[in-house]
Amino acid sequence: MSDCREQKMSKYIVMKQRINAPLDLVFPIFCKHRTFNMILWPLDSVVIKTSEDSNNRDGVGSIRHMGIGSFKFIQEEITKIIPNQMIEYQMLKNSIFPFHLGRLEFEEKEGITYLNYSIWLQSKIPLLATLVLAQLKWSATRGLKQVATKIDQYKPQ
Repeated sequence: MSDCREQKMSKYIVMKQRINAPLDLVFPIFCKHRTFNMILWPLDSVVIKTSEDSNNRDGVGSIRHMGIGSFKFIQEEITKIIPNQMIEYQMLKNSIFPFHLGRLEFEEKEGITYLNYSIWLQSKIPLLATLVLAQLKWSATRGLKQVATKIDQYKPQ
């Protein structure tokens, strides 16, 4: 099945975050796997394969294991990056969730970055995608606010 059809059949959530910093400062932060430790807490990630892109080891083709503590039950691969515009990743090899796509879309207006973070999820178990997406929305909304606050605190003046 194509990703487009899977995407249409999946449940999804969208989170929006305003970041008081220019896109050229914000985008590289979101390109780092470790940023998702804050965004998706309590999940944390460990990079198991780096990208072949020598300018961005967390770029396209890089893979992270995610989970809680030593139990890493999710594997995600960065599948697309359009500099200063979009980052996309997909879950790999998961028997419960046949389709999972995350997309971060960035836009800058007058030195402020606007982020739309969409997550699509399909589950073989009824209602599980709804429950997982509710938890992800809570975590990601909280985490995006924390990242935005840290960027605002530490950006060059």
